[in-house]
Amino acid sequence: MTTAAWLLLLTTWTVGVISPGPDFIAVLRTAARAGRRPGIACAAGVVTGITLWIVLAMTGISAVLLAHESVFRVVRIVGGVVLAGYGILILRGALRRRESLPDDDRELAAEPGPTGVRTPAVRPGAAYRLGLLTNVANPKALVFFGALFATILPAGATTAERVVVLVVMASIALAWFVLVAVAAGSAPVVRAFERAERGVDAVLGSLFAALGVGVLVDAVR
Repeated sequence: MTTAAWLLLLTTWTVGVISPGPDFIAVLRTAARAGRRPGIACAAGVVTGITLWIVLAMTGISAVLLAHESVFRVVRIVGGVVLAGYGILILRGALRRRESLPDDDRELAAEPGPTGVRTPAVRPGAAYRLGLLTNVANPKALVFFGALFATILPAGATTAERVVVLVVMASIALAWFVLVAVAAGSAPVVRAFERAERGVDAVLGSLFAALGVGVLVDAVR
């Protein structure tokens, strides 16, 4: 790969990964509700999903899925249901005036965190699965990575170059989402979230539900 190709790829990817979306919201909300450790675990789940999409795109599997409309439609329908379901669960929690995470493994008791702020105890494993599910449920990633590599990654790129691209892109994503988790898990942000949790959850839940419905509508039309 040439220097110009590297710069274009990394610039495009950095802009794409820091743009607010479902992954950003999931990490932000998890860290603000439960603290930095669960937030970082959620970030790790998101990056695991990103790595999976990159591998699918680099190996040509994403191109195969996109070429078979019926298969891609199923992927979009499943993803839309998951995203909409997550949004509905957040909205239901806001309406019932109780804390809610769409994971059966959560613990309901609130415990003081390292910052002294009382936050709900959420196991890192549950937060990790939330991040992973949020990322893989968004079928737009399939199109994004397929287009990104088709237009920027040289057809003759070696296996070593592809591995380096994978590692660098995953590292950029991990650094960004960990930064989001650390910032959102700080005591001032957690306190602010506690005061406005119902309103914030109403907005975030609506965004997720709308995104899921949009994916479903696009899949069935």
